[in-house]
Amino acid sequence: MRFLLFLISFPCLSRLWGHITKIKHPAFIVKSVIKFYASHYKIDMKRYEGEIDDYSSLSDFFIRRLDINDSPFEKDETSFLSPCDGTITVIEKIFEDSATQVKGKNYSVNELVCEHLDYSKGITMMTIYLSPANYHRYHFPLDVHVEKYTRTGKSLYPVNKLSVGHIDQLFVVNERVSVKMNYKENSFYYVAVGASFVGSIKMEFADNITWNKPVKVDKTFNQLDETGRFEMGSTIVLAIPSELIGHIEVNPGDKVSTGQKLFGLN
Repeated sequence: MRFLLFLISFPCLSRLWGHITKIKHPAFIVKSVIKFYASHYKIDMKRYEGEIDDYSSLSDFFIRRLDINDSPFEKDETSFLSPCDGTITVIEKIFEDSATQVKGKNYSVNELVCEHLDYSKGITMMTIYLSPANYHRYHFPLDVHVEKYTRTGKSLYPVNKLSVGHIDQLFVVNERVSVKMNYKENSFYYVAVGASFVGSIKMEFADNITWNKPVKVDKTFNQLDETGRFEMGSTIVLAIPSELIGHIEVNPGDKVSTGQKLFGLN
């Protein structure tokens, strides 16, 4: 099983799966697959634009848009809002370069965000897992200035000596895009981590996301503007200076929706 998980973490296999999900013909088979997918995961199309028959591939259906006219986003300048739909799996305050992936499994935050961080005042980690049933577009939690991003599938700033096949370290082995965002005097990191067989990770501020080197963005975005999307499987990890965080409104295990208040701002 560990060897299988190692194999399916390779980007080439993720790309192949991405191509398969984009197949549009024969149409009757594709639409049957989409309907089975929607039924199996109990997806309520009342939340989304269009009907199931409007989607021509499983990929198109996976990245379906919410019907904003039916349930418009509500901005809140006093709060850090959930960037996506999903389940909170981890909330923790750390003072060293080690965060929880799942119970008993840790990873290096420096490696995750591709930068050396200062842990002296504490950094709060929040992890949101998006299941196959969830809305797979993600948004800006605040009015922010995007400084830069790094897309990689490996550690660029090694702190611990990791084995690429070590399943405990999937957050720093799988494809990911780490985005450094600035809010007033603070910087935080917003990391889109692809699961095994993720088709691709898209960002609205980059047409072609460069691999394995920091890329300057230098753009400003409004709270709840769309940040990007996953095209199969995914996790959002947030690394936030603890001094920015007021009262936390959610707990591990809670299901959250895009735009829901995660915590008030100090």
